[in-house]
Amino acid sequence: MMRSQRWPVIAAVVVGVLVVGFIAWRLFQKPAESEETPTPSALVTLAPVRAGPVSRTVKTYGVIAGSASATRTVSAPRDVIVQDLLTTPGLTVAVGSPLIQVGDTPAGGLAYRQAADALAYAERDLARVQRLYDQQLAANDQLATARKALADAQAAVAAQAAAGGGRKGQVIASPIAGVVSQVVVQRGQQAAAGAPLLTVVAGGGFLAQFGVEPTQAALLAVGQPVRIVSALDPNIVIQSRMSAVGRAVDPATRLIPAAAPAPGANLALGAAVRGEITTATVQGLTVPAAAVVYDENGAHVFVVRGGKAHQVAVTVGPEQGDEVMVSGQLDAKDQVAVSGAYQLEDGMAVRIAGAKSSGAESSTPGSSGK
Repeated sequence: MMRSQRWPVIAAVVVGVLVVGFIAWRLFQKPAESEETPTPSALVTLAPVRAGPVSRTVKTYGVIAGSASATRTVSAPRDVIVQDLLTTPGLTVAVGSPLIQVGDTPAGGLAYRQAADALAYAERDLARVQRLYDQQLAANDQLATARKALADAQAAVAAQAAAGGGRKGQVIASPIAGVVSQVVVQRGQQAAAGAPLLTVVAGGGFLAQFGVEPTQAALLAVGQPVRIVSALDPNIVIQSRMSAVGRAVDPATRLIPAAAPAPGANLALGAAVRGEITTATVQGLTVPAAAVVYDENGAHVFVVRGGKAHQVAVTVGPEQGDEVMVSGQLDAKDQVAVSGAYQLEDGMAVRIAGAKSSGAESSTPGSSGK
């Protein structure tokens, strides 16, 4: 009986010894070396902050059109019916190229026949009066009147003939070399004398017609430089100067009209273009547009110094190609992160994949933007 009561005591002692031994083993166990957490970093490319002249520009959009001084309107020489169109808008024509074929209207044909009949009558009447005059049966004033009637009839027929009267089909040719800009009639249409049939723009007479926001129009003036860039092919660029700036809002577009010559334009009439009008040139700092990061606090760039990115708030100015003007706590010697800039945080370590200048800490002489 006494022996069976000692077993629980012995078991408790054994368990206590094991627990104490396990605790002692854990206390004297050498702590395992904790794994070091790697410092976060980002792979970036660098570009220098550049100092130099920056153009302040106004961007606008428009189309290529013909200038008024280079545009010729071909009109109907008399009342005509359009028999055939020998050209279409956009085609290049030379001097004398056939443009349109017209014929007499019924009334126009009648007018020519009446003029021709009047001429024949005046010729017969003059011959009759002349015979009477030779026989002393007609006075001088009768002869003079007959001669004047003949002259008037001849002039009327000449005018009809010059206008193309009496022809079954008259071909009207281009008065200048250029591009057909508009055809305003259709085959079979009747046009009154003097009515426009089509227009031709002389080669070299192209201009860019822009529409400018009224808030920016006050910055523009005749003579300012402008880059005319094709909206479809940015490689087509024409350097020009503003030739006209309106001061009234177009009621249809709600924009201010402006224009600049487009000499030698490898562009079609009606082609869409973009205008970059230089209104002023100032000294400033520029960085690649891709280096500027925007968030809820505004715009900033990351200047890389000592292998770390430092956030610098900036104010963004006008763009100049792929560069943008900025102002803030920057120097022309600074290097800014471009590719990978959106991954960065202030003080974050960076790994440089490539730079446009030698090293993140390379120095470029220039004025301070501070």
